[in-house]
Amino acid sequence: MGGLVNTEDISKLRDTLRNHKTHKSSVFRDLVLVDPAIQTGLRGSELANLLVCHVEVSGSRLIVVFGKGRKDKVIPLCESLRQDLEKLTHDKRPIESVFGLNYRSLGMKIKDWADKAGVPIHTHSFRRYFATTLVEKGANIKVVQELLGHSSLNSTQVYLSVTANHLEEAIGLG
Repeated sequence: MGGLVNTEDISKLRDTLRNHKTHKSSVFRDLVLVDPAIQTGLRGSELANLLVCHVEVSGSRLIVVFGKGRKDKVIPLCESLRQDLEKLTHDKRPIESVFGLNYRSLGMKIKDWADKAGVPIHTHSFRRYFATTLVEKGANIKVVQELLGHSSLNSTQVYLSVTANHLEEAIGLG
């Protein structure tokens, strides 16, 4: 699954996207694509398959239809992500793709961005970052399991990269 992706890596990736010289029209879309990846824990295929009708702007949530294991799930959105998704999709039809990328293209774009930024990020890195960040903030691992859509707690634990600082803080040494 690769190494632990940290906030600095994500900042470098975003800076690389902001400073992209060609295809300026896709910069906003590409920046918005990073946010649901790190704020929702969606798989690359789930991001690629996300349709406009799956973004519930009024309810501030995403509906993932037929995720892995053909499971549906509901993911809450923070206000800034809700606004960005609303802006990105406002002129699209309900059955259009939110990001306009298939799974393979999405993965290749993220790899290309990461290479340009010099960071060890791939599509699945965002999921791991999401899970680890939630646990470090004190989220119950069962909640993380549900948000990731895992049927097994063991699957969720594989995603977690708890830093030494977090362990020290947990036992009162930090």
